[in-house]
Amino acid sequence: MSTSRVEGAGIFQFDSCFYHDQINKVIDFILPQYDRIIRKYVLLNILFLSFGFTQIILLIGFFSFLVQSSLVAISLAILFLTLFSYFMLRIYLQTKKPEEFDEIQEKYFRACHNFLNYQADIPEHNVALANACCKFAKKLEGREYHIYPIPKWLDFLAPSLERFSCWWHWLDLHYMKEILLLSAVEEHIKLVKSEPTNLEVHVALANSYVMLSHLYMDPRKGESDEEERWAPSEELQKELQRKFRLTVERVIEEFKILSDYAPDDPWVHAQLAYSYHDLQMPQEEIREYETIIKLRPGDKEAFFKLGFLYFQQGQNAQGLSIYEELKRTNYKKAESLIDHYGDFRPLNQAIKPFFH
Repeated sequence: MSTSRVEGAGIFQFDSCFYHDQINKVIDFILPQYDRIIRKYVLLNILFLSFGFTQIILLIGFFSFLVQSSLVAISLAILFLTLFSYFMLRIYLQTKKPEEFDEIQEKYFRACHNFLNYQADIPEHNVALANACCKFAKKLEGREYHIYPIPKWLDFLAPSLERFSCWWHWLDLHYMKEILLLSAVEEHIKLVKSEPTNLEVHVALANSYVMLSHLYMDPRKGESDEEERWAPSEELQKELQRKFRLTVERVIEEFKILSDYAPDDPWVHAQLAYSYHDLQMPQEEIREYETIIKLRPGDKEAFFKLGFLYFQQGQNAQGLSIYEELKRTNYKKAESLIDHYGDFRPLNQAIKPFFH
């Protein structure tokens, strides 16, 4: 996921060095506690399952002996009690786990409040806390694969252990990142209420929604080229898609506000283009760069990005026109633009060779 272009530091000023140093210290203090919580649940599951499996093996191994006495009934009773206790404990743990995650978030917030002397009606504090939420969420990206460190001499087990870790903990990490990013959105909404006509505040809110929308994307569509990516269940994918659509609607609404406030400001359209890129909406991104060029005809970088998008979307005539314009003005990156001719992948996938 690409990072937001406006993260608050440019909106209001505060001691950036002190802030980042303190945030890193807090995260380093909180993360081990979070890891212990999620490992604890796995350990309890493994212990119960191992105990139940051992009972089954012993029951099968000594069945001929036990069946000759009343011990077989006692053994079966103990086995059923173990399984019943496990399922009851599992239900309890699944209910308690979100509460413990919420407590971790509250502990993180309290630490941030302490070193910021946080006050909800001070814009700088809203910016700092929103950034702290995003920073923690960013720190958790990909962590579901690396919950369990492995010695170097067992490196050959690393792929299997990473898949196991992700299978167990993807939802745990997703939930934690979600509550952090939702908190960042809330802080940006407080900023909008205090500075309703500040364009940078609206961009910051839009970017926080963009970050949240990336959380709801299919993990297999991420930036990683790994062949084996963990995939959520079909039911969970539907829920993620629903949340993604709702979040995108919020992003688009902020975009509309920005366009209404400053329709002729190239900076606003550049921010919109960045955010459309993050949302993988190329036609809307093209529209914004076309607007930038109309407002600022000498912006060669905007020309280059527009030409790249044209080629990427199969609009080769427009792409070549951009290339000729950049070449005529001796733009240093003009020759690299033509390398993207033919990048329109859907056509390559649709037309396949066949043999008689």
